[in-house]
Parts: sequence; C-alpha cells; structure tokens
Amino acid sequence: MTAAAATAPICEIDFYCDTTIANPVVAYKSMLATGPVVWLEKNDILAVCGYNAVMEVLRDHERFQSGRGVSIDDSINKLLIGSTLNSDPPAHDVTRKITIQPMLPKQIRAIRDRVDAVAQALAKKLVDQKHFDAATELAPHLPLTIVRDLVGLGDYGKEHMLNWGAATFELMGNPGERRSTAIENMMGLRNFLEDPATLENLSPDGWARLATQRGIESGMSEDKAVELMRDYIAPSLDTTISAIGYGIMLFATHPDQWTKLRHDRKLMRNAIEEIVRLNTPIRSFTRYVNEDSVIATVPVKKGSRVLIVYGTANRDPDKFERPDEFNIERSTTGHVGFSQGVHACLGMNLARLEMDCLFNALADRVERFEISGNLTPGINSTIHSLSSIPVTAIKS
Repeated sequence: MTAAAATAPICEIDFYCDTTIANPVVAYKSMLATGPVVWLEKNDILAVCGYNAVMEVLRDHERFQSGRGVSIDDSINKLLIGSTLNSDPPAHDVTRKITIQPMLPKQIRAIRDRVDAVAQALAKKLVDQKHFDAATELAPHLPLTIVRDLVGLGDYGKEHMLNWGAATFELMGNPGERRSTAIENMMGLRNFLEDPATLENLSPDGWARLATQRGIESGMSEDKAVELMRDYIAPSLDTTISAIGYGIMLFATHPDQWTKLRHDRKLMRNAIEEIVRLNTPIRSFTRYVNEDSVIATVPVKKGSRVLIVYGTANRDPDKFERPDEFNIERSTTGHVGFSQGVHACLGMNLARLEMDCLFNALADRVERFEISGNLTPGINSTIHSLSSIPVTAIKS
C-alpha cells in the first residue's frame, strides 16, 4: 500500500461501476462521510472529496499537474497530452489564449440574438407539442445546431462531434466494457485531426479554422495548430447537454423554484449556477502529483495520481448549507461545476448563454413541468447526465 492508502480512510464504493455512475449522489455522501480525502480501494486511487481539499488541488497547478493528462488511465493520457485541458502553464496559457477567443464574454454577447432565436423557436415547438423528452428533444438542440456550426468542423467532423466528445470523457475515467467502443471513437478523432484534408474542409469563419490560423501565426507547426480544435469538441456539447436536461428535471420536481424564476428573471444567472452545482456534469478528473505533498493531513507521494471529485465538493455541507436542496436563491459562489483555477471551464460563458436563452424561452410559455415517465440515467464514466427525461409542459 502507498503512504496515502495507509493513511487515508478507506471508502468501499466503486466510483466507476454503473450503479455509482447512474446515481453518484449516494456515493458522494458516502465519500464525504468518510473524509475529505479517501482511499478508493476498488479503484486503487486517492480521491479528494472535501470542498477545501478540492480547491487546494485546483489552485496549485505546480504541485498537482494536468500536463501528464487528467485521465485515470496513463495509457489514455498519452493520447490526450497536449490539449489545453491536458497541459500546464506556460504551454497551457499559450493554447488557451488562442482557443478561448470566440468564447470571451464580448464575443458570446455578440451571438446572443442568434442563440435566442433558435431557443424561442424550439421552445414554441416543444411546448405546443406538450409532451417531449427533455434529454433528447430539448437539451441537445442548441449544442447540436448552433454550436456545431460555430465550431465549423465541416460535414464529417460535425456529424461525429458528439461521439468524439463522449469517447473522450469515457476514457478520462474507467469505462469498463465500454472501453473498446470509446477507443475506436477516440482513434476516429485522431485520424480526423491527422488527415491533411481536415484543414481544407473547415468552415472559413468557424472557430476551429480561426484557432488553427492563430496557432500557425504564433509559430506552431500545422499539426500542432490543427490539434487546437480538440478544445471545442468535448467541452462544447456533452456538459451543456447534461446541464440543460438536469435543469429541466430539477424544475419539474421543484415547481416552486420554476415559479420563482418565471416571476423574477433576475434569478436566471444564479439558477443556472445552482443547476450546474447540483448536476456537476463532470464528476471527476485526475491530477499528477509533482512533489511530495499533504492534502487534509493525508500524505501523497510524487509520481502518484489523485482523483478530484467535483461532485462531492459541490455537495459538501461545510461549504453549502443543505447542499442537496435545489435553491435558486442560494449563494453559489465558489462552486466547482465549471472547475476553478487555471483550468476553469473554457466554454462556461457559452454554456451559460445557451441555458439562459433556453430557460427564458420556456419561462415565457410554461407554467410548470411534470415528469411523465421514468427517468433514465446516462452511463459515461466521467459525465453525469440523464439520457431520458419525459416531461409534460403545462402552458402558462
């Protein structure tokens, strides 16, 4: 046993079994009850759970590094290293400065009318339809229409973005029997990035082409610059789709919160943050320990890995009072649903815009939502989501 395993309290949950993936909140409570840092014996890794401990790791990129990859699997990290997520300053800062350009607040505000128009049309269609699945008919629409076009990967890339993103997130955890499919999709992404025809087929004004051009202008090789578009594939879709669907589930099961939001749209921004806090679309990433350290009294050795569990931090009662309650008026300051530190979510402003436009469009039309069937969990080793949310929209 490592020093960490010998010192940290043991938690018996299997973080990557389907039961935990389907309902991680039960596991989060068990982990937090065990300690702020726990040894996951079934997964052979030290998990950082408590809010303060998670923040310590996220804010210290020199001791706890991403540049050796953030997957739990080092064989997968070899495929991921080099993207902005899987890098450290100063290399991280160079690529992030390039790829974040179209997602800065000013640029996001410039596309609001376009996003809002699509959101209004979608809301009208689904509310008139009355019964729909929020996970399949509502949540994916904006990411799979506007966002894919904004990224501009061309027809082939556009049709495969969702599979590539899901595979990337699967392989950052332990997908078990889903591993071979995820690797096949991941290799499809690598082949796409390495294909000389890819650059020629990018949309002229798309984010992917602009990032590639900026990379080349900054002195990167063409191969390295083309890989910058990876920053737009996984973060642009799965996490936002997850949060939108989960938000509708929360509003359906907490009609008082929907009523508050409908009557006071100033609560919209905070409602979005509260949804992201409770959902925490990305359950966890790892960090490589670059020097001997101590986290919450637990020693961790250089060369080991720690699992940062965002979902537990966001439900830590030491940070959030009654953390499992959905309250759109609570202070959400400091939540880690969009991470923290240098690796704060690249696409968080875009995600907020999509949710803002969509929830406002629905609030204009819907008095309440009712769950009209069984909720089905999504199964992905990293992403927390629901794959089916049947609802009935009662018109206002």
